[in-house]
This record gives sequence, structure tokens and C-alpha cells, in this order.
Amino acid sequence: MTANIPLSCPTITDREIRAATDALRSEQLAFGSWTTRFEKAVAQHSKSNFGIATNSSHSAMHITLESLGIGVGDEVIVPAFAFPSNAATIIHLGATPVFADCYPRTMNMDAEDVASKITEQTKAIIATHTFGNPAGIDAIASIAQEQEISLIEDAGQAIGSKLRDRQVGSFGRAAIFAFHPTSQLTSIDGGVIVTDDDALARQCKLLRNHGLASDPTMSTDELHRVRTDELMLAIGHGFRISEVHAAVGTVQMTRLDEIMEQRNRVAQWYTRRLGGITGITCPTIEEGVEMSWAGYVIRLSDNFSRDDRDEVIRGLHRHDIGAADFFQSIPTIPVFTKHSKGGFCTVSESISERTIALPFYTSITKREVDIVSQALELMIARSNFSDA
Repeated sequence: MTANIPLSCPTITDREIRAATDALRSEQLAFGSWTTRFEKAVAQHSKSNFGIATNSSHSAMHITLESLGIGVGDEVIVPAFAFPSNAATIIHLGATPVFADCYPRTMNMDAEDVASKITEQTKAIIATHTFGNPAGIDAIASIAQEQEISLIEDAGQAIGSKLRDRQVGSFGRAAIFAFHPTSQLTSIDGGVIVTDDDALARQCKLLRNHGLASDPTMSTDELHRVRTDELMLAIGHGFRISEVHAAVGTVQMTRLDEIMEQRNRVAQWYTRRLGGITGITCPTIEEGVEMSWAGYVIRLSDNFSRDDRDEVIRGLHRHDIGAADFFQSIPTIPVFTKHSKGGFCTVSESISERTIALPFYTSITKREVDIVSQALELMIARSNFSDA
């Protein structure tokens, strides 16, 4: 059986293509009307005053931390069970990532463990909505507020998610949304910072474009200036987003409800198909959570080893079905171990050995979900048989 079902793929319509074409035909390929519209749409979605678009969510996190003054000698608490890009950014800034363990039901950071990791050097907390699930962010926000520590929501996997009718992106001092090719929404690639902090927003805007208060090469209002160095107020980066990317992202924002509805349907297909299979734990969604599904990640039972899990993934690959080991516990990754603090994160380490991300995208069909589920069930049965 050969399926040719990828792990993920974007959903692009003629509307996005027309918008991208419109952007290419304009006289301004960066910092034009599409960027303004994109930033406004994301800010309004999260009920924030400011939106700052960048060329990736990674660069968005970088300039947010840099704008908060994070640097040498500082500590930032991050989840152990997560993609390692945030930890890498902290290290690049000269600070130390302190890893907090995850809560086993939701795979989000355990608030009690976060509280136990706070020291005098703690300058920020980054809370990730794992696979789109915002459960527990309110408890972490309370801790951050009590300790007067900046909370940054990594909402890259969660645009559209809510906790008790409150939109993600509204719990912290700032939030980062991702629009990379495998996100619920894509701008080809990009990120948007949202915040109500005007000083933070101003500094992030400076840092994304080489520290320039405005760019005379991109704004006709500034063409009369002779001394461009007069506009350079900080040492920044080339993190601006193009108008083409912003145009695609703007159209995708108008499709959020439609895309969320379809992805929720796909998640229901998987849960109904896999929910009764021995050895599989499907995602747990707690009361008060409205999910925007970034993916569908199952967990094998405790009697499976990491090698067993890896063999199941290889079996799916042999059938041309996409699958991945999301995520490895970051403190166990050798290149991060020497740079980090936080000690053992036993829950994260245990979970990371048994997770499997299954094919998940807006246009996947029920038949394809059934094929994936059938192949997964076969691989698990073979694994159980070999262990007998």
C-alpha cells in the first residue's frame, strides 16, 4: 500500500495568488499597504493595539526578547517539550534558557514547575501553546504578573485558539504568531508580534529594519532626505517582511474561520478512528479550550520504547505517509545541554519518546485519514507482535 500522504501542506487558493500578484505589481515591495493590512488583521484578531510583521516567527521572537533587554546573565524560562528555536534565540542573545517540565495531559508547561524555576535572574517566561492548545496559560500569566516578569506567548501553533472565550495572544506582554508553510495560516513564511505596549512595539519596529525609524528607500515621504544615518536609532536586523508575503498572509487571515472549521473536522476524524485503539492516546482537550488545530499528535502507551516509536514512524514512511517525532525534549539535545538550566524534565523526556505527529492539513480527506489510521494500527500491531 503506497499512500503519498505528506505530513503537512499549505492551502492556497486563487485569492492568495491574486493578492501576491497585486503586491508584485506595486511600486513598493516592502512596508506597503499589504504589510499594514496584515499587521492590523492579526492585531485585531488578538485584540491588541499593535502588530509588527517580520520575515519569520523566529526573527519575531528574537527582536521581542532583544527589545525587552534580554542578554548576558539573564534567564528565560521556556518549555522543555517544544521546538528548540526559542531556546536557540535565548542562547544567541547571551542569556540562559531554563527549562520547565510539561503537564502530561496537555503537554504545555506545568505552572508549578515554572514557579519553582524563577530566580532573581529570571527576566521573562515564554509559554508555548503546544499543538494549538492554550490550556494552562492563565495560571502561568498569573505567576508572571505576581512576580512582575514579562510573559511572552509563543502562539505560533495557536492562532484562533481560545481559553474560556479569551483569544490567545492576549495573556502576555507580547505574543508571537507564526505564518510558516506548515502553520494553520501561512504567509509563505512570516511572523507577527502583537502587544499593547507602545514602547515595546516601537523598539521592535526599529530592530526589524536595521534600526531605522523609517526607510528612505521604501517611503516616498523620506526621499528628500540626504543623510539616511539620521534615521538610524538602533543596531537592528534585516527582518522585514515583503509585500508578497504580507499579501498572502492578509488573505489567509480572512479565511481563518473556514480553515479552523475544516481542521477541527479532520481532528474529529482522527479521534473517532483512533480513539479505541489499544496503545494510542489521542490529544486531550480540557474544558474551556477552543482549539485551533496545528497538527494531530498521538502518544503511544508506556510499554512502547523510543525505538518502538521510531520503528512505527519508519513503517509509515515505507508506505509514503508523513510522520514525525514531535518534539524531542530540548534538555536532552546535546547542543543545548551545556547552555541550559532546569535539571531533568522527566515528564517531557517520557512523552517525547512516544509522540507521533500524523499527516494533518486543511485539505486532507477522510479517506486519507482512514489510510493513515489503518497503516498506524498495522505498525502498532506489528510492534506488539515483535515484542511478544
